[in-house]
Amino acid sequence: MYKKIFSLNWLWPVLLLTMSVFAQAAQVKDIRVAQQTGATRLVFELDASVSHRMFPLSNPDRIVLDVSNADISQDVVNGLSALSSDVLMRVRYAKRDDGMRFVLDLNKKVKAKTSELSASGEYGPRIMVELEYGAQNNTVAVVKSLASISDEKRDVVVVIDPGHGGKDPGALGQYKVREKDVVLSIGLELAKRLNAIQGIKAVMTRSTDEYLQLRDRSRIAREANADLMISIHADAFTKPSARGASVWALSLSGKTSEMGRWLAQQEQAADLVGGISLDDKDQLLAEVLLDMSMNSTIQMSLDIGEKVLREMKQVAVLHKNSVQQAGFVVLKSPDIPSILIETGFVSNKTEAKNLSSGTYRRKLAASIAEGVEDFFFSNPPDGTYIAWRKKQSGGYTYTVSKGDTLSEIARKNGVSLDSLRSANTLRNDVIWVGQKLSIPAG
Repeated sequence: MYKKIFSLNWLWPVLLLTMSVFAQAAQVKDIRVAQQTGATRLVFELDASVSHRMFPLSNPDRIVLDVSNADISQDVVNGLSALSSDVLMRVRYAKRDDGMRFVLDLNKKVKAKTSELSASGEYGPRIMVELEYGAQNNTVAVVKSLASISDEKRDVVVVIDPGHGGKDPGALGQYKVREKDVVLSIGLELAKRLNAIQGIKAVMTRSTDEYLQLRDRSRIAREANADLMISIHADAFTKPSARGASVWALSLSGKTSEMGRWLAQQEQAADLVGGISLDDKDQLLAEVLLDMSMNSTIQMSLDIGEKVLREMKQVAVLHKNSVQQAGFVVLKSPDIPSILIETGFVSNKTEAKNLSSGTYRRKLAASIAEGVEDFFFSNPPDGTYIAWRKKQSGGYTYTVSKGDTLSEIARKNGVSLDSLRSANTLRNDVIWVGQKLSIPAG
């Protein structure tokens, strides 16, 4: 009789139910930021208790918070870019096998600590992160909550970085053309055109003839919460016959050409490009960079670069017909898609003449803006005005790029192949580069 009573058979349903409860990930329901003089506090509200760990990283300064057995809703993700304070530049996240990783980008060193708060009243279990960086008082100046700001429709932010400047003229070419002047002119025109597009905001790393240190360029992009960074250059080569514009993205596995090696060496030797070198970082930082999906960032950079290159082809002779990859330091921010545009070789007489022409520079800037607009209107980041407008309009236009197929376009845009054919009155699946396709709703 006792054997029967204490048999484990009747406990299996209970054990399985218990295991399923523990296996279910806790949800991050809200993130709140409270700022007072000298301190910022972040509160991560969850629907169940979890364990966590926190550690700081420097160069640049940031705090990493790992939350075990947790997940995050899309509504919370959409509002992350709006969280900031006088020391907190932004909050990033990455999913991990054992939960979530949050990275708090800072603009100065802080003293950080965490504490766990039990559920109380209307609030669930919470993790509080306190960032202290000066004399404090009890006056709260800023309080932001994702629960109230997740529906905001922010701009897509594009940071434009004209290379060189000030005491460094960059490449010197035919007709006394100086690289720093050419790229600043193109950059300002590009910013003007992007700012004219509703839903896109351009930020310049420099708008005058000034010299910027390497770290200043990436710092500006981070403080602006950039969705894309465009570095603009023009170069000179040992052979005056070298010509052609090109678009570059980062390569982690090596450079794709001898020209790529040469260009990267020229820029990095001058210490004039921003970003984070990945070569001298310890294992912990390498793990963080990996978790921030560097490969995904590079792929997005390549996709943007292809759109830009296709439009530039209408204006400029191209050095290469595809996006090239090299180890430019300016492209090494692990979480900001970045491209470097070589507008041409000032050592070539024809291109130096073109680049000294205001009309040509305006056309080139317009082509770059077209490519950027095309990409972000086809792939708007969550929580942006463009994504909201796309949802409201029920459809949008997609420009066919090299390598696209109709079935792949349908898959990437979440529509059926039949509805895509119908919306464009296509009798077959033949499409061509540059073709405009209407993407139906749903």
